[in-house]
Amino acid sequence: MDESFYPFVNQTTYNRDALAALNRLAEASVRKEKSRRTRALCYLLGVVGLVAGSYCYQSQTLVGTLLLIYGVLLLLVAITWKSFQLRSSQRQLQQGVRTCTYEFDEDELICHTEAGELHYPYDQVYAVVGDKDWYAIFFDSSHGVVLDKKGFTAGDPMAFKAFIGQHTQLPIQKF
Repeated sequence: MDESFYPFVNQTTYNRDALAALNRLAEASVRKEKSRRTRALCYLLGVVGLVAGSYCYQSQTLVGTLLLIYGVLLLLVAITWKSFQLRSSQRQLQQGVRTCTYEFDEDELICHTEAGELHYPYDQVYAVVGDKDWYAIFFDSSHGVVLDKKGFTAGDPMAFKAFIGQHTQLPIQKF
């Protein structure tokens, strides 16, 4: 792999910080509505479970107890939503893709991992989002990659911003 051939090369390790940044940027942009609805539904069903459980507990203790437990669990998920998403992302991440080297050429983004090589054409990019330390490139509302701005080994983050905007024809959302 000749890194000097590519105008931008980035190495990102998908640790807790990277996954938290990816989830945070997704929730602020491409998954905003879905995340808000799901969390609100957890609150609603949690409260319904508690109310129904306390009502049923007097006559049917088993059903009442199960409803109370269900309500408490849903409320816990809603309250700890960001932690829940982070744990879910950690479980879904395959072992061979914990460290990714991203290379950007004129036509596509190439991702090198222990598990193999993946190619993502720029026309499949759904959104590009950035914050102070990270860029996230989404291919739909559920799938994306995160780039550590400190991880550029070729090119720099500011020039990358112009490059990716030009190649995807998308504005970079800043959060």
